[in-house]
Amino acid sequence: MLQHTFVHVPGVGRSTESALWESGARHWDEFGALRTKGQLQGGRYESVAAAIDESRAALKRKDPGPGYFWRSLPNSEHWRLFEEFVDLAAFVDIETTGLSSDADEITVVAMCANNTTHTFVLGKDLDRFPEAVAKYPLVVTFNGACFDLPFLARKFRGYRPPAHVDLRYPLKRLGYSGGLKSVERQAGVKRPTRLQEVDGWEAVRLWHAYKRGDKGALDLLLEYARADVENLAPLARLVATRLASELGFPRRTCMWGGLSAR
Repeated sequence: MLQHTFVHVPGVGRSTESALWESGARHWDEFGALRTKGQLQGGRYESVAAAIDESRAALKRKDPGPGYFWRSLPNSEHWRLFEEFVDLAAFVDIETTGLSSDADEITVVAMCANNTTHTFVLGKDLDRFPEAVAKYPLVVTFNGACFDLPFLARKFRGYRPPAHVDLRYPLKRLGYSGGLKSVERQAGVKRPTRLQEVDGWEAVRLWHAYKRGDKGALDLLLEYARADVENLAPLARLVATRLASELGFPRRTCMWGGLSAR
């Protein structure tokens, strides 16, 4: 959807974007073709043409943000980054000892990128996470703006991803509400039966059981963390597909995380 986008141009909102689409400019290439034919001329369209040139340069240098797209797209439209930058995206989720980023600490970070999942554990290799995630300029979370990112910033000296998409908000826009497990059930995204009763509070209990010497508790906690983060990919796929469809664009056929959107 990114190359169909014009709302990142200063002064262009959804209504102007819709008007451009109706004129036949449903893609940056189509906008250029119409201008070549002598249409879409004048100062208003000069700024759009200049923004498209800048956008192409940002795509070529694989920069989702903050240098260009992250800064110029409205927050509600950051989901449009998904398909162009999926190969540069890391899906991230954390487990903690509680809900306060000031008083509690991260126990596990799970990161899924390019269909490979890594877990980082407090007291083992948690400090390797910043180096691992630095390879991915786009970070995708569920409720990360309120939860994961404040914890990560406190733990890792103000860490902020170059670009971030919090799936909670576009999913709510599509009518999916509640926590991650509730959204998964509504969307038909499944997890192993043995994990269905494990939630955030059980993850805290599992961590404390592990600290008391129960290695099996850590194994289950890591399996739970992997399921959390691996289910973000099909949810992102659902968001990109459904919102594109609502805007009048055909459903994509690519597969994310091995699951099609429902």
